[in-house]
Amino acid sequence: MINRILPAAGLAALSACSSPSETEQPAAPATESSPAAPTSGPNDFDGTATGTLAPSTSPSASPPPDHVGDPPPPVTAVDPAARRIALSGWRKSEKPETCAPLALKSDAGAGGKARRANFSGGWGVAFDQPALRSAYGFAGTGFIPQDANSVQKQRARLAAQWPYFREITQLPKPSYAGYGVEGAEDYPRANPDGNGLNSIAYVRVGGQGCDYNVWSRLGRAHLEHLLANLVMVPTS
Repeated sequence: MINRILPAAGLAALSACSSPSETEQPAAPATESSPAAPTSGPNDFDGTATGTLAPSTSPSASPPPDHVGDPPPPVTAVDPAARRIALSGWRKSEKPETCAPLALKSDAGAGGKARRANFSGGWGVAFDQPALRSAYGFAGTGFIPQDANSVQKQRARLAAQWPYFREITQLPKPSYAGYGVEGAEDYPRANPDGNGLNSIAYVRVGGQGCDYNVWSRLGRAHLEHLLANLVMVPTS
């Protein structure tokens, strides 16, 4: 079972990225009073960067690159398979009333095959490419006590944990994300596009009471494209 990608000292929740398995394992929840740095995405977690530096980023954080490949393809319809998987997992989740299902209107042409990703207490959708399991995906995670904190505290938490922070304007307000390389690290100066790295985002959505996880092994620009194309899935 995969739990949320929670703050932890080592590679835990989406840990063991080097040896994929059918289910992902969670990181141990950090204490509410002093969360540790997030570590990774699911344990088989296996263009142009637009994020801004979070208020609490380290002095060595690098600015977003001013390039990254070709523009993404136009927005398309939600993948029906991914939508069904998200809805199915959401219905079986611990608290469906406070962690609504999401989907992607575009994956920037990555073309992954959707499958269920197990998050203890929550739900998840992972996308596999022929040579890369869990190349990218998204999830509504299980619950911890700090999920009950105010919007202001949640925003401050993500801004402090992650080197980059952005508003997500297409989702209900206030929606925002903190993100970077697994372990809440900045993108290296020698690799600002995050090529070959595990990029992860913690997302909060207005009106919902859980952390969402979004991840990509296809680079920083791809993760940011996913964040910009998250949509709510109707449940009725």
